[in-house]
Amino acid sequence: MTPTARSNEEGVALVTVLMIVAAMSAVAVGLSSAVLSSTNRAKSLDASAQAGWLALSAEEFGRSAIGDLMAATEGKLFANMPGLNSPIPFEIEGGLITVTGHDDSNCFNLNSLRNAAQASGDVEATTAVSARQSFEMLVELAEIDGPDPEALTAALVDWMDGDQSPGLSGAEDSYYSGPGLNYRTSGQPLADLSELYAIRYFTPKTVEQLRPLVCARPSELSQKLNINTLTEREAPLLALAVSGAISTEDARDIIFQRPPGGWQSVDDMFNTPAIAEISPELRRTDSLGTESSHVALDAAIVYRGTRRLFAILYELDGTGPARTVYRERKG
Repeated sequence: MTPTARSNEEGVALVTVLMIVAAMSAVAVGLSSAVLSSTNRAKSLDASAQAGWLALSAEEFGRSAIGDLMAATEGKLFANMPGLNSPIPFEIEGGLITVTGHDDSNCFNLNSLRNAAQASGDVEATTAVSARQSFEMLVELAEIDGPDPEALTAALVDWMDGDQSPGLSGAEDSYYSGPGLNYRTSGQPLADLSELYAIRYFTPKTVEQLRPLVCARPSELSQKLNINTLTEREAPLLALAVSGAISTEDARDIIFQRPPGGWQSVDDMFNTPAIAEISPELRRTDSLGTESSHVALDAAIVYRGTRRLFAILYELDGTGPARTVYRERKG
């Protein structure tokens, strides 16, 4: 074999070896990347699962903290009390949990409007009419943008009732099944305020204006306000509690002037000069109290690079530990 032929064969062999090495390197890089990706995914799934368990821990911690607060104040919460509306952090191995509790009693329960469609007896009918009129008045007092209060109420009632007969300015399946919508009414109480976005007339702006004042409780009963935790933002609710006999601005002033530690009773509040002269028949005292029915907890969980936010709602009945109504992941 000539030197030239031998040199060519050695060159071909070298190129072949280099190609094999390159292919093996590419395979190795691919395998390493896959293993790394799989490992990171496993770590992420593990952290996510652990964050879920930590949410349960936060829920139990919140229940215990609420019990301590209630025990310290004989079951009565009030604005600016220590531990309420203040973040409480506690460290865990690999992370941090921060919980913030606030009174969630002060709202108009939109599901009370469902009685407007279900009422049959005289008492039920009176309650239903009262709920409708109250919501319409609340919309006016809060100066909610959008159509007239009667239209908002009619559309909301039609969304929850079990029939297909639209009320005046309301909307049933015949409206929602049209082009661009293609869905039907619920026929059930609201499960969450996010449903409002699907209802006729409830624009995003309207919903956001209403959010601080309304709620969707599993019960179809009206909410009782805690006069000692009402905020100035919730002033329209206080104005509603006196049948609109005072303006929302006057209601804000009353809340602002509330004594430290709150009023001892509803009667004490009505001794306030600004509302002392309001006629008794305009006072909806059955919708007011000094105790809370619900407490909400915001829980932020940071664990091994994973962040989770949870909203937890507790119901209080004054006879035992706070009962969890729901636990919902946010974001």
